[in-house]
Amino acid sequence: MPVAPAVSLPPPPVPQLGVWLTSVDSTVLYDPAEAERALAFLRHNGFRRAALPLYTAGVVTWQPDPARNRLGIPTDPRLPRFGWGAGPGASQGAKQGATASLLAALGRGGLERVGWFEFGLMAPAGAPWLAGREDLLLRDASGSSLWPESPGLNRVWLNPLLPEVGQLLEDLVLDACTSLPLEVIQFDDHLGYPVRFGYDRATLAAWRARGPGRRNPSPAPSDPAWIAWRAEQVTALLVRLRSAMAAACPAVRLSLAPNPQEFSYGNYLADWSSWVRRGLVDEVVVQIYRDNLAALGRELAAPSLAAAAGRVPVRIGLLAGLRSQPKHPAQLRRELELVQARGFGGIDLFFYESARRHFASPP
Repeated sequence: MPVAPAVSLPPPPVPQLGVWLTSVDSTVLYDPAEAERALAFLRHNGFRRAALPLYTAGVVTWQPDPARNRLGIPTDPRLPRFGWGAGPGASQGAKQGATASLLAALGRGGLERVGWFEFGLMAPAGAPWLAGREDLLLRDASGSSLWPESPGLNRVWLNPLLPEVGQLLEDLVLDACTSLPLEVIQFDDHLGYPVRFGYDRATLAAWRARGPGRRNPSPAPSDPAWIAWRAEQVTALLVRLRSAMAAACPAVRLSLAPNPQEFSYGNYLADWSSWVRRGLVDEVVVQIYRDNLAALGRELAAPSLAAAAGRVPVRIGLLAGLRSQPKHPAQLRRELELVQARGFGGIDLFFYESARRHFASPP
């Protein structure tokens, strides 16, 4: 990663500062020494919470009960076999795995722990556990299930309308929230799906069985009624997850980390403003990744944020930089100051490896 210029002024203190840990461009999940360095950094700089990916890139990062992993999604093979300091002769508690060990260490350090279902309904194209299960995938109007996330990187999307898909996510969420030391389960826009999809047989049959679908059996992707109906199918999945968590792990909060409302709804059918109004989420972390303060300020003034903040805690997600796109320290400092000046005390940074270049190293 290119090194950002030296920090001339430290970032302002943020009372409730959080960070996303990742399985990409970082070895914190895979190297106990790097995990220890991350813990020291977070403690030294006053971070209060950290999010760890639990389902990402078509793998999970803990070992779910096989009965709750019906499609056999594999555990990330890069993870150490045992927890920190554990070996074949270690106690059962130490054998819970690297992710459980890291979560436990975060808790001992006083950090709130967020289990992040990063991929939601998304999966890598060609994932072995989807072989022979192509009927679970959404398709676009041309019949393709492929979605290019970036050049040369294709994804597919599971259909939230199908009971098997809902059961898969419910089972994984319940296994995580009952077996891992977590305060929060978090989804993002990937709990929805790209607006171009929904032209598979199951979704079209359900749409055509009702009035608007009978009148318009082959709607355009941007048709307002078609968008609203598909968004309701995503909402129904969230209702299912909310109900299951309330019964199995009521102390674990349900968080959503979406883009601003207009983008989330129009692009991913994720109507998070309505989810807040309906009491389906306990907090929202709105990811506002912008390259100038004016654009950030406009998003912070959106009525959807003010409306949500009247019902649930609202945090703001800021981009601290990417491997190929480092952010100047002065820019991040101004963003942090602006968010705090607008009354949003909770800020989460994406992601740890870039955020640590903006803060002091522990002694």
